[in-house]
This record gives sequence, C-alpha cells and structure tokens, in this order.
Amino acid sequence: MLERLVQPTPRNFVEVDVSIEEGAAIRRLSVKDVDVFRRIRLEALSHEPFSFASVFGDWVHLSDRQWRQHLDQPVFVAFLSGQPVGMMGLRFERARKMAHRAKLVSVYVRKCERGTGIAANLLHDVAGHARDHGVLQLELAVNAENSAAIHFYQRHGFVEVGRIPNGFQGHGAESDELIMVLRL
Repeated sequence: MLERLVQPTPRNFVEVDVSIEEGAAIRRLSVKDVDVFRRIRLEALSHEPFSFASVFGDWVHLSDRQWRQHLDQPVFVAFLSGQPVGMMGLRFERARKMAHRAKLVSVYVRKCERGTGIAANLLHDVAGHARDHGVLQLELAVNAENSAAIHFYQRHGFVEVGRIPNGFQGHGAESDELIMVLRL
C-alpha cells in the first residue's frame, strides 16, 4: 500500500511517498535525519565491509556537515518498528547528456531482514523517484563476489553490461566490479 505523507519544512510542505508493508515504512531522508543516516551507513560499512567501495574508517570521522552533504542526493531508508533496517541511495548524473541516468549506491539491508521484501520495496521506491525525475536508466556497480546481490538485481531486471577487472581492492584481496543497468 502506498500512502502520501506531508512533512512540514521550515519554508513549505514536502510530499513524501512512503511504502507500508506489514509495519515497514520507507522514506527519503532529509538533512534533519543525519543521525539516522549516520547510524545505518556505519552499520552497513561495519557489517558488510566487502560489499562497498567505501570503508568504515573513511566515514566514521566525518563531520555533521559532511554527513549532511551526502544527503544532498536522495537516500531512502526502510524502517521496522521505527528502527532503520535498510537503505538505498541514488546519485543523479548532472551532465546534460547524461541526465537520463542515475546510479544506485549504498544498498544495504540487515541480514536478519533479507528475503522479506524490504530490498525490493526500497528498489521500487527509489526507481519510482528516479523515474519521476526523468531518469530512464538505473546503473550500479557490484562486487563480482557478491552473488546474493547480483541475483537480487537480476531478478529485478538489471543486466550485466560490463566488468572492471580488479575494480575493488582491499582487505588483502582484489575483486572484479560488475556494472549492471536497468532501463526504466
């Protein structure tokens, strides 16, 4: 079920799409949600260090201003019982000839919530937001060793369009990076 919520801001009102599924809610974070963002992002980086290009040590010491700057582009978070359990970010391309493209970033769902539909709901909401902003193509990069993530993306229509050899280096290992695309 999709509900339309109106959240007050200092100057006006902003409409936010929120998906409700058995007590789970998904919403786009604002700069006021910087603490929520910090908590779920650091959790993701600490629990899944091989899944992200970023590392915990690069994020843990960011200032509040730097954390808020990361919220300039959309970040959606899934909540269960008021607690963040997953996230998915979107990075719009700014160049005019690439404005029809956006990248999925910072995709994470707690292990205990995987397989519950939360990731699919996040993807649905993020893709809808992208489509509403003129995006025709979603792109992502995923560690070639992350077979669960790759299968998830394939189930939702993403196709592999490229591979960057040794695209990820860290933790004493090198892994290829898969580039995947979904036409909206």
